Amino acid sequence: MSEGLREASGTAPHRLSVELRRPGFSLEIDLEWSERVMVLFGPSGSGKSTLLEAALGLIPEARTRFRLDGSWLANEERGIELPTQARRLGWVPQDPTLFPHLDVLGNIRFGLGRTGDEGRDSLERAIEVLEIGSLLERGVDELSGGEKQRVALARAIASGPRALLLDEPLAALDLPLRSRVLPYLLRVRDELALPMLYITHDPDEAMLLGERIAVLDEGRLVATGPPRDVLWSRAVLPLAETLGLENVFEATACVASGRVAEGPGDCRVETKAGLTLHVPWSLDPGSPLCLGLRAEDIMIAIDPPGRISARNVIPGRVSEVEAHKDHVLVHVDAGDRITTRVTPGAATSLGLDPDSGPGKEVFLIVKAHALRRLG
Repeated sequence: MSEGLREASGTAPHRLSVELRRPGFSLEIDLEWSERVMVLFGPSGSGKSTLLEAALGLIPEARTRFRLDGSWLANEERGIELPTQARRLGWVPQDPTLFPHLDVLGNIRFGLGRTGDEGRDSLERAIEVLEIGSLLERGVDELSGGEKQRVALARAIASGPRALLLDEPLAALDLPLRSRVLPYLLRVRDELALPMLYITHDPDEAMLLGERIAVLDEGRLVATGPPRDVLWSRAVLPLAETLGLENVFEATACVASGRVAEGPGDCRVETKAGLTLHVPWSLDPGSPLCLGLRAEDIMIAIDPPGRISARNVIPGRVSEVEAHKDHVLVHVDAGDRITTRVTPGAATSLGLDPDSGPGKEVFLIVKAHALRRLG
């Protein structure tokens, strides 16, 4: 048995199962998934980081089974327990430590320790994707917080990992820095063929980066599935609302009729699903960005609205209505899936109840200034 044991075909390639008992806290999670990016989501103290540390082999007392790309890295029943170094996992903790006596290039090259010359392609690719070529000769004390995170991520990629484990890499950054680093994480996701386990308690990050999500609370699995479905599900809603859930879109800037935008408020963007939105900023055509839109900032009309100040009037069809005690969630298919939040009285007056609401054509009204730029 060399490095793990291949699993028989017909099962999901990835599995992480952890049982741990500590005074005042227990963790009992069993996950299987096939998607490349799994997001571990939940509030502080829910067990996300502990789960990742167990996957790394840093908690000997945990009963851990970890299968990655069909190979077992840990499975007590099969007698497999690879040491942390042999698991070849690129770990970027929330507050990564860079070596102060090395410049940026020296820090990144440190990741080559276990790959040697074979990792040079990974190093060069990391520098390219994360756009840090201009930083290579700088000392780490000359870097901003966002630059330090990009260097730490490049070091992890240069180590030639079989997967990346990212523990809230944006949590220590302020909002402007987060918006600048997030596009690089999207590039890593899209351009590097590496499985990723990504921890966050930010629903925007979860929906933008994740292909599958596992929601944790108090050491237990609350729900798992596609991020946009799970985060708006009835099981997760109380937790997600506390954390500030909103609609999230990946988009590209465009201009109307081939003309250049005249100023703020004159620019439009197009989402990946083809939805066009007016935004309150000037943008270069073709530039990518991520947008957030809170459910309570969306108005619903049954009839086409007349002349109004809101720049965005979006036609769609109701796919689901969820009635809660003090609010109603109306899910609308408008190319992108958009969730709105209205009062029970408003839902009743519009005829949007759980039984008769689905299938109705509606118009969503969104002020341009209600859109928030995430990255």
